[in-house]
Amino acid sequence: MDPLQVLPTALSLPADSPEQIELLSRLKDHLEQQPTPLPVLIPPLLSGVLASKDSAFKRWLTDLLQFGLSRSSLPYETKALLAVQTLDSLYAFINDPSPHICKSGIQCLASAYPHLFRHFCVNRTNRTPWDGLTQAKRRIFAFIDAPHNAPTGLVVAAIKFMQRVVIVQSRGLQNKSDVNLNMCPPDHPFINARELEAEGVNLLQQILGILFSSQNPEVLSATLNCLVSFIKLRPVMIQPIVASLTAWTPINLADLPSSEVKSVEKAARIVLVHIVRHGYGQQYQQEINEALTTQQARMDTAARDELARKAESSRKRVLSEPFEEIQPKRARTDAEPVSPATTTNGLSVLAAFDFTTLPHALVTDLVIANLVAVSQTKLEAAVAAHRQTNPPLQSVPASAPPAEYQDAPATSKAAASDEPLDPLKMELDEDELDFEPDKFNSNLEGEGRPDEPDNEDNNMLLALQQVEFELPPARPLGHEEKDVMIRQALDRIRIQGEETTGTMTALPDLDDVVDIPKPILGLPPPDAWILFMVRLATRGPAADHSATSEVPHEHEGSWLTDANGIRRLLCEYIMEDFSSRARVATIWMNEEWYNDMVRREVDSTWQPQYDIWVQTLLQAQRAKLDAKDKSFTRFLMDLPALPPNLLSLLRDLCTDVDVMAVGFTGLRELVQARPTVRQEAMQILLDLTTHPDKVIRGAAIITVRRWVPETQPMDRIVRRYARGMLNRLTGKTKSTVASTNGHASPVDTGSEKPPRTEGSKAEVESEEDDMAISSYIPDELSLPAEKSVVLQHVELLLGLAVKVHDFLDQIFETYCQMDASTQDVLGSLLVPLVRTLGPNNAKLLDLLRTFRPEAESLALKILTILTENSRPTPAIVSLVKGLLGERELDPRFLTLIIAELDKTDVVKFLPRVVSTLNGKPEEREQVRKVFSNIVVDAPVGVSTNMPREKQNERLAPAELMVLLHDQEKEIGLKSAMEAIGICFAMSDVFRSETLAVVMQQIVDEPNLPVLFMRTVIQAVATYKNLISFVTTTLFSRLIVKKIWTNPPLWEGFIRCAKVTAPASFGALLQLQKEQLREVVDKQPSLRSGLREYVIKKERSKPKLASFLETLGDGGEGSGSLQDTPAATPPPAPMPTAVSPNA
Repeated sequence: MDPLQVLPTALSLPADSPEQIELLSRLKDHLEQQPTPLPVLIPPLLSGVLASKDSAFKRWLTDLLQFGLSRSSLPYETKALLAVQTLDSLYAFINDPSPHICKSGIQCLASAYPHLFRHFCVNRTNRTPWDGLTQAKRRIFAFIDAPHNAPTGLVVAAIKFMQRVVIVQSRGLQNKSDVNLNMCPPDHPFINARELEAEGVNLLQQILGILFSSQNPEVLSATLNCLVSFIKLRPVMIQPIVASLTAWTPINLADLPSSEVKSVEKAARIVLVHIVRHGYGQQYQQEINEALTTQQARMDTAARDELARKAESSRKRVLSEPFEEIQPKRARTDAEPVSPATTTNGLSVLAAFDFTTLPHALVTDLVIANLVAVSQTKLEAAVAAHRQTNPPLQSVPASAPPAEYQDAPATSKAAASDEPLDPLKMELDEDELDFEPDKFNSNLEGEGRPDEPDNEDNNMLLALQQVEFELPPARPLGHEEKDVMIRQALDRIRIQGEETTGTMTALPDLDDVVDIPKPILGLPPPDAWILFMVRLATRGPAADHSATSEVPHEHEGSWLTDANGIRRLLCEYIMEDFSSRARVATIWMNEEWYNDMVRREVDSTWQPQYDIWVQTLLQAQRAKLDAKDKSFTRFLMDLPALPPNLLSLLRDLCTDVDVMAVGFTGLRELVQARPTVRQEAMQILLDLTTHPDKVIRGAAIITVRRWVPETQPMDRIVRRYARGMLNRLTGKTKSTVASTNGHASPVDTGSEKPPRTEGSKAEVESEEDDMAISSYIPDELSLPAEKSVVLQHVELLLGLAVKVHDFLDQIFETYCQMDASTQDVLGSLLVPLVRTLGPNNAKLLDLLRTFRPEAESLALKILTILTENSRPTPAIVSLVKGLLGERELDPRFLTLIIAELDKTDVVKFLPRVVSTLNGKPEEREQVRKVFSNIVVDAPVGVSTNMPREKQNERLAPAELMVLLHDQEKEIGLKSAMEAIGICFAMSDVFRSETLAVVMQQIVDEPNLPVLFMRTVIQAVATYKNLISFVTTTLFSRLIVKKIWTNPPLWEGFIRCAKVTAPASFGALLQLQKEQLREVVDKQPSLRSGLREYVIKKERSKPKLASFLETLGDGGEGSGSLQDTPAATPPPAPMPTAVSPNA
């Protein structure tokens, strides 16, 4: 078979046809035997089915991919290549709406994860697929975090995937077949082994936590099966596993059937026994043995309880079965001889035991259990043997009948032929009941003693048969006696029905059993008693009397005339166990509905009973509802007509957190199965999607979201309502929409309005229709908007947008019309949705590329969410760069992608990023992260968006600092000062030697920046070892450049000289006299220090006299130097109010 020829043939057949499925199955069998073509066939086929719906071909392709990645005989390199080629397709599969495709995608990723990890450890240049794999992990783990919202199959597959992740992200042996963290080099550019190992530990704890939180037996069994692989491949994990298994008990499984609890218990026991047998945890053997003993005792107790329950059920079944006609059995001739010694020993043991010491209930249960266990043949043989050894008492023989009956036959017979028949004696027809007591008694006697015929008894029977006997007429019963008799009969019918109904619950499906008669009106034969009681109330003598409209609380009058008394008896019986007797209630209500319909045709004054008793059942059951019981919903769906207040009842149930599952399930079924009330039920569900309570609102959203996008007309109604609630956030109401388009407004200003065109009229009608109504939200939105109120408006739409991406257009469009406070709140609520869609969503990227200017803040918020926990994808980098080239954007857009730009673009765009600094801590932290990403030596421990891969594309710390000074005008002095302060705060990057290089480069520039001297002062205040460099090399260069010609820099020079004194005295003496005099005039505290320095250093008396004169000293030895000249003007302020240490 050539796959390249067979595959086109299969695709040409009708989709999902039996022929196509058969051909694909044969092709799959061939490829499993010869998997070599798989890497060539699968990748191009996957790209063609990603956007298609679930189909047989799509399932066939995913199953084939899973086989190729896991069980095929392909080499490791080929599997790794196949995994890398299909990685993008697997991302799409885990987001597929079909549970089968999603499950297959998770299973494929579980098989591919070791291959992908090893591939990325070796190929260190392409980071984008690894980031996508990380996003896929989060998506799969979400199924485990919210198991109630996902099918069990998806949860089990996610647990298997988590198991594979834990094994890979832990330390193992140096084995090529065992992929683990030891394969990851420590200097890997984008795989952090420590983070992955920590994540693996957390995932293991999450798996163990499932044992104590889940109530699903399948999930628990899958979790326990995962533990065996951990113990075998990672023995270091045995300690937490043993601790969890020994502490586990099935306390959360109390509501499950015993068989399911027993299955989970066995799975846990198998894991513990596996640990002991294979010697994985010798140090925990005693602890495990104690746990096994405790578990065995727990399982034995559960087994005894279950046996007692079954024995009780069997007892009821045996007692309720009618006696069959006993046939004489022939003596057994093939019985094996019983050993006398065995019999003697057994009898001696039983004889020595005092049975009177046992409780009566236990003795009864033991007897019944043994009777059930004994075969019918052995029981009959034992009865026959007992009758032989213990014959009954002999009756007195009679040779002739009594004298008073000898002449009776002829006379009675003749009289009977002449008299008319009494109707009271014809209640039962001969065809209906053939009762022959003489024959029945003779059979019993013959069966009791088959081997001992009694001639005297035969003679007695023969004599009795010759007697023609008639019972005397029955005594007429009084009215009360008839009432008591009927009531007792009804009680017996009810009791017998209860026992037989309980017995029938253990029988197989009636359709699969040939010997059991078919049910009547949906009821099995043992339950047919209900028809008698129902029809006694609706069609019997009592039904002919007029019924009251109210339910009686006591039996009044006769049972022959009180139909409501019979109904009340039925109601009480049903309400004792509604979940198992809901079917009886359904039959009753259908009979009442039919009876009302028939009676109204005959009697227009007939008081309907159906509505009365439906309401009675509903109200009685409402007080005892259980959220997990589905019988109430089935009862509602099977009603022939819905009561008037049913919808209000279901709405009340939905707002009760304890039983809201019953209410939402009922409304959902009404929407799907009852078109007559669909509109009203849909309106209730949609109204509840805006409920203030988050739990109720979430349940309503989950209920209506199942109809989107494929179930009509519910899909259309839900979408319209979600859009309408979003439109309400614009602050417009129907009245305001009408007034702004030409309608009369509530307040008439008297101004003329332009005429309205046909287009505007259609627009008004569309806007009015899109305004949804909610009973839980005010008509007008109060400003500033509150987060809880906005969430009530948009939570439904945000939940739908995950599946229907067209809602994103509506969000962007409506955002432009919202108030600023509403926009801020909506932006914060978009975080879960944006993270779910991810950075590769085509619809989201298209909107970010074409958003309106009014939605710029929304686009910035979305991009921030997409990049806050991971590096920007190439698509986002390209998108933002394109936007920057087309329009003038907020500089904060640049902070998101600047770490991914080359050095030329960084230098170009960095001033715009730094200009966003405004003194707020949030902006400072954002710029600090940008600096950490664009400089070569990123500080250790700083949380960034991952390091850049190309070191030569990053700026040196000195380059960044020089750039901040050179671009101070474009940035702004205040923002530049704040940015330089951020650099000083990054002390592990901007060290003293880096600052020395910065100052050296800047001082060599022809034009010095205004902030240069401020930076010098801050540098010497931070690093004292820079004082020597500044006061010698730097000051000398500044004096040569005549720094006093630039007043701001000259002021900074003087302040720096004061900060570095006395090391700066040598450089100050290089100044001209005018500048030196200005220095001491502005900083008088330097005068005395300079005078002492000059006296010590200067040997030439003329120069000494000149310096002293410049410093304000009149002679060499004079002690009248003026240290503080009067009326010294204050120095000019520096361009900052920040201290040097800031």
